[in-house]
Amino acid sequence: MKKYVATEYPHLLLPAVLLARVISAKKLDDTFEQQELVIHNDETGSSYQGHITANWYKYAVQVVDRFGNADEAFPAIPGIRSRQQFQAGSLVAVALPNGELDPAIIGEVTL
Repeated sequence: MKKYVATEYPHLLLPAVLLARVISAKKLDDTFEQQELVIHNDETGSSYQGHITANWYKYAVQVVDRFGNADEAFPAIPGIRSRQQFQAGSLVAVALPNGELDPAIIGEVTL
C-alpha cells in the first residue's frame, strides 16, 4: 500500500505546508486593485468608499526546519508571486497545493 501511495499519490507524502525563509524579494511592475474598501476615520467617525492599487511581488525562499535552520533536503524555490509584501529574511508559511511545485505563500509566521 505504501508503495502504491508513493507512486500514484506522491503529493500525499510531501508536507502540505512548509516553513521557509525569504531569500530574495522583488517588487514587480504588475499591479492589482483591491476594490470596495470602506475607509473609516476614527477622529471624525465618518467613512467613505475607496480602492487601492498595489504591486505584485516575486520571492525566492529556502525551506527551513522547525528550528529555522535551512533544510538542505529542499532546493531554494524561486519565482513565487504574491500580493503580500515580505522582506528578505522573513519567515513564511508556503503551501504546496495538491503537491504541485507551484507554491503559494500563506503568510508570515514566527517560531
